[in-house]
Amino acid sequence: MEYENFTIEIEGEEVGDLYPDLISLEVELDDELASMFRMRIAILQQPDGVWTYLDDDRLMIWKKVKITAGFESGIEELISGYITHVKPSFDPDPSRCTLEIWGMDGSVLMDREEKLKDWPNKKDSDIATEIFRLYGFTQEVEDTGVIHDDAVSTIIQRETDMQFLKRLALRNGFECYVEGTTGYFRRPQVDATPQPVLAAHFGDETNLNRFSIEVNALTPANVAMFQVDRTNKEILDATAESSRQATLGDTNAAGLLAAGMDPGRIFIGMNVATGNPEMAALCQGLYHEGEWFVTGEGEIAANQYGHVLKPRGTVTIKGVGETYSGVYYVTHVTHSFTPDGYTQSFRVKRNAVMPTGAEEFSASPGLLGGLL
Repeated sequence: MEYENFTIEIEGEEVGDLYPDLISLEVELDDELASMFRMRIAILQQPDGVWTYLDDDRLMIWKKVKITAGFESGIEELISGYITHVKPSFDPDPSRCTLEIWGMDGSVLMDREEKLKDWPNKKDSDIATEIFRLYGFTQEVEDTGVIHDDAVSTIIQRETDMQFLKRLALRNGFECYVEGTTGYFRRPQVDATPQPVLAAHFGDETNLNRFSIEVNALTPANVAMFQVDRTNKEILDATAESSRQATLGDTNAAGLLAAGMDPGRIFIGMNVATGNPEMAALCQGLYHEGEWFVTGEGEIAANQYGHVLKPRGTVTIKGVGETYSGVYYVTHVTHSFTPDGYTQSFRVKRNAVMPTGAEEFSASPGLLGGLL
């Protein structure tokens, strides 16, 4: 068992004097939403009527905050962002008066002003690079390939910069987010090296307080799109009927269909694309979104795990039967520090079942030994 550690910095300085009055601290990391933090501090009225912390300049809105956490083996940054909300609460019982402070990562700066702007002759990735650079973020951007020729159509922005980039990311099957000082616009890192193993009912290796799984047969589907070419009026079509991302298991949804049963199919409507390449990218992105037919959620005993679990990466889970043990993609983690200890609540997804045989379960000899 390892002992947890966390630090809170405001404007570059650790606020160690807050720790004795800190009731709880939560950092919520999600693959689709901005990262958020929430801290709850006990406040006390002094004999002169002044309340502790209420007039503390460090705790005002728009102050920069960085929170790190970890164990003796290493510390990682959980979030770097800004205070966006402050909420004092005064209870009739003076000992129960509190100050709640919460905030968001740096992407909050990109989500404050709605814009009406054209982006002629640009790739989606060019737009992402330009917008991230505008806010001073380092850019980690994957090339999208398709240039939107203004002779055919021009991309029009009618929302905030972050909402706009999220929309562009969706049609490419990308993730778009800010972590620290870097803006990301890229495919999910499904083939990333898994984070340390999570284990349920696995003797001394057990580090899950709870874990549950749901299998939904209705989400996977082939995707098709039809459109009239704006220049020559020909009918364009695109389909996605197979995955182009890593399969996190031996058997995907199609492999579980009953004899004579065809895959589901959906048609994209009310979406305009500049041509076949963009149509194909949109179909493929939606196909990938639908193929995550296995989801799970659970809670980690953090001191027994000894690691900081992060979303937008993979993790191996064992001890939940051969069908469901294997590699999962992490979509959400809430790191909670309270007087009862440090827990990590998480959500995961998977686009297949059954191990492939290549997983590293870190178990005793025999890859599947002890999984059932």
